[in-house]
Amino acid sequence: MRRNRLIAMVALWLLALGPATAQSDGRIEGRVTKQDGKGIGGVTVVVSELGAVEITDNDGSFVFEDVPPGTYNLSYSLGDNADSQTVTVTSGATAQADKVVDWDYSFAETITVFSASRRRERIVEAPAAVTQIDEEQIEREGSHGQLPKLLEFSPGVEATQSGVYDYNFNTRGFNSSLNRRVQVLVDGRDPSVPFLASQEWVTVSQYMNDLSSAELVRGPSSALYGANAFNGVLNLVTKSPRDSAGGELRLTGGELSTQKIEFRWAGPVGGEWYFKLNGSYLQGDDFSVDRNVTTEYAGLPREVRPRVVDENEVTFGNLRLDKYFANGDFIAIEGGVADAQAPAILTGIGRFSLPSVERFWSRFNYTSDHWNFLAYFNDRDGEEQTSLQSGAQTFLFSQNYKFEFQTNWDWNDGKVRLVAGASHKEEEIDTANPQGIQTLMFQPVESDAQALFAQLDFQIGPKVKLVVAGRYDESTLHDNQFSPKGSLVYSINPNNTLRFSYNEAFQVANYSEFFLQADAAPPVNLSPFEAFCAPFGVSCGFGINRVLAVGNAALDVEEVQSFEIGYTGILGKKAFLTIDYYDSSLENFITDLLPNVGTALGRLNPAFGPYQPPAALPAPVAQALLAALQGALGPTFFALSNNFDGRPVIVGASYTNFGAVDTDGIDFGLNYYITPEWRLNVNYSLFDFNVKQDIPGDPLQANAPENSGGIGIAYVGDRFDASLSGRFVDSFEWFAGLFRGTVPSYETFDLTANYHVNDHVTVGINVSNLFDDEHYEAFGGDLISRRALGHVAFRW
Repeated sequence: MRRNRLIAMVALWLLALGPATAQSDGRIEGRVTKQDGKGIGGVTVVVSELGAVEITDNDGSFVFEDVPPGTYNLSYSLGDNADSQTVTVTSGATAQADKVVDWDYSFAETITVFSASRRRERIVEAPAAVTQIDEEQIEREGSHGQLPKLLEFSPGVEATQSGVYDYNFNTRGFNSSLNRRVQVLVDGRDPSVPFLASQEWVTVSQYMNDLSSAELVRGPSSALYGANAFNGVLNLVTKSPRDSAGGELRLTGGELSTQKIEFRWAGPVGGEWYFKLNGSYLQGDDFSVDRNVTTEYAGLPREVRPRVVDENEVTFGNLRLDKYFANGDFIAIEGGVADAQAPAILTGIGRFSLPSVERFWSRFNYTSDHWNFLAYFNDRDGEEQTSLQSGAQTFLFSQNYKFEFQTNWDWNDGKVRLVAGASHKEEEIDTANPQGIQTLMFQPVESDAQALFAQLDFQIGPKVKLVVAGRYDESTLHDNQFSPKGSLVYSINPNNTLRFSYNEAFQVANYSEFFLQADAAPPVNLSPFEAFCAPFGVSCGFGINRVLAVGNAALDVEEVQSFEIGYTGILGKKAFLTIDYYDSSLENFITDLLPNVGTALGRLNPAFGPYQPPAALPAPVAQALLAALQGALGPTFFALSNNFDGRPVIVGASYTNFGAVDTDGIDFGLNYYITPEWRLNVNYSLFDFNVKQDIPGDPLQANAPENSGGIGIAYVGDRFDASLSGRFVDSFEWFAGLFRGTVPSYETFDLTANYHVNDHVTVGINVSNLFDDEHYEAFGGDLISRRALGHVAFRW
């Protein structure tokens, strides 16, 4: 099966090359730069005669394809700045339209984002709350190698750390262990663990030295991204080989016995082919300790066995090839592998130790001016994943592939813009051990999903833009869903906008919540009751029968509806300010594991009703059997049920949908450029929630603080840069499965500094939790202490 799918993907990749080779009438290509040659992003470029509009990327580049031969007038504008020039296009050729300008503008005016509309636009014009971390900041601060830390000082971010690489990344409340409310994409590929739909940050973080940008869209985003973009989208984009030629070797070491080597090399191959090779090896201890003898703080459950492995160890490699065609189209083909181990990962049913996780992925991307085709494949093999709570060994193998088409068009001088697309995805999950026995499910599971999506932007007048979007999702896992979005963006002036938005989104149960079958208690010996069945030649399946926690295939999706008012502005060319207020309603929460019977909710799982004896038993014998079972089991009898093969099983716990909550909050962010070198960052978030319908005996908690914020100061010079950032988090309650308790308030500070010895050598330090303030950020998580690292990087 795997081989057939890989062959099918390769065939589709080759077929997709056909459109890329077709010749167009002509094209216009250029860069808008300062006099020192540095590109200027966010410039609006208009071809007046065609009514075509493009926004320059962060390098200042723009392209117009399929341009008929002729002479055209190009106009350039950024804030209060404007310029123009003429260019002549000939058939089958590229007309170069570079523009050098001497404009007075702020850095914030040049920021462009892609994720809010699935096409490039200035951040002040985006119809959503967006935070962007650019390539330069990633290179200055990213040597810690922990991807969520890139955004932990950003407005509205909830980055709760449970280990060096064990994070729950969220925004706008209702965080949880193995959180999946923020969809994460790497160049359009979803790298999550399909069984849990959550991120394995220890492998995703290995992209750090290759990232060109990280964009976080805050707020429901299913209208463009589908399931599980419940609270937002984190879009990670890696560097293209053509635009990042050269090599880098970085060596990092420090506390927790951390040792890491990272390598990256990119350049031309010939014939407009470019390559990129990057890899890394990491070895280091973690904050986690064994809990089979004692615990780090009060209230934690003991564990039955020590960790299987004592340190993080990751080997990572990725190869990418890009091909550029004369008409401006290009393709990207890449594949990568990662082998990782982690000592302790926090989950709702206890901590797990991961001695071996192997991941493989491949991606193909064809891009033209109006079309984009994406295909990717993920494979994950997790052997002997050990529950430290029960000692059970589990195995988890998964693979998925996805195809996605997208198109975009402009009309009427860019006043009407359309983005539309479709996708298809298939997944397979298997939890069999080497003996062929399922360890987490009853049997392997396959699923598929399809979607159609579109967004239409209308420039109603010189100051008002209307944005409407919607997505239709169907899947074998859930009922069909439609996710609408509407936004009105009012431009006070080119650098200050108000935004009024409405969004709906949904989150699907993961495979564990749908299909779990895991031991919840020691098995029960019911073999004496087989004597009721044997005289009639019937096997009732009594013996050593399991006590299970099971998934519920009848779960509905969680839903959210959200209204938002936002302001984005550039003040005096020195300050970039964002203020967002949201008011949301959430319902149909998927509970933690609850008793399948015996609560106010009644029997939770319709697939596991009261035990039914085999139909072949005479009725009087069946009645006698039931009476004998009830007498022997007492109240546990009502949890006795039949598994899918008819065998008796005690269903101790399952999931259901319940609960409704209203939330509201404010996110505030300020970036102030004191001088070109000195920068001040301030952020604050206020979050509140009101439970309208609670779960009896299992109260809903947002797992998020009411107040949180941060402040940072940075100096960025030609040879030296440094930053000091601090954040504070209010005390809050954490309820997630077994782990329920108070997270005390905490403050933490991070320090980074780099010195560029010359153009080829850089040395630096990165210290997390500078003052070594031991604290935990999720109840049940590790005590987080200081982690100080030093690095040296060689570039050529």
